[in-house]
Parts: sequence; C-alpha cells; structure tokens
Amino acid sequence: MKITLLSILSLIAVYTVFITGTFAEDSTQWKLPEGAIARIGKGWINQVQYFRDGSRFAVASSIGIWIYDAHTGEELDLLTEQVYRVYSIAFTADGNMFATGDSHGRIFLWDAHTGQHNTKLTELFLFYFFNLLF
Repeated sequence: MKITLLSILSLIAVYTVFITGTFAEDSTQWKLPEGAIARIGKGWINQVQYFRDGSRFAVASSIGIWIYDAHTGEELDLLTEQVYRVYSIAFTADGNMFATGDSHGRIFLWDAHTGQHNTKLTELFLFYFFNLLF
C-alpha cells in the first residue's frame, strides 16, 4: 500500500513539474514535425488570420493574441489584455481594426496598426445591441 501511494505521489510530482504549463511556456523544447520550419504561438492555437496588408499575421490562442511577421516568422507582440481562450479574429474591410472573441463571450476591438486595445464588448452589451437590430 505504501509503495503504491508513494508511486502515485511521485507520478503526480513529475507531472506537475515537467508537464503542466508546457503548452504555454516551453513549446520550443518539443521537436518540430519533419518538414516544419517554425512553431507559432504558444498555448492552444484556435485561429490564424493575416493582416490586410499581408505583412503580419495574428494567432488566437489560449493565452492571448500573438502577432508575427509574415515574411520572417519573427514574434512581434503578444496582446494579453484578453487572455481567456481567444477563439476568433476578424479584420475590418479597411484593415484598420480587428476584433477577437473569447470563451467568456467578450469581443475586444484592437487597432491593427498599433496593437492597442480600443474597446471591450460584453455579453450584456451584445444582447442589447442584437435586440435592437431584430
């Protein structure tokens, strides 16, 4: 009984130290699949969208929005104002703003040129807004 309990506690300790947080912080320690040249984002990646001018792309992930240079793959920024599982990204037609949606039903609006957070729309606002439309 003591050996089994000690084994289970040892496995939990190993899991806690080496596995938890690996997606978010240590993804570069994993080997890339054959033929892959780079790893983008950290955490769970939900969507990738190019900026309208094609120079950068945004990655919606479980820990924020990553911005990368489309030509070099260089990480340019991590937008962390919205950190609850960002699922989607959509750009305005003119490319000046983009919106991101998260698992808490919030939509954030961002300036596409500076990466600055402009507005947060919550569920209550969205409910009211859509009731006005329909």
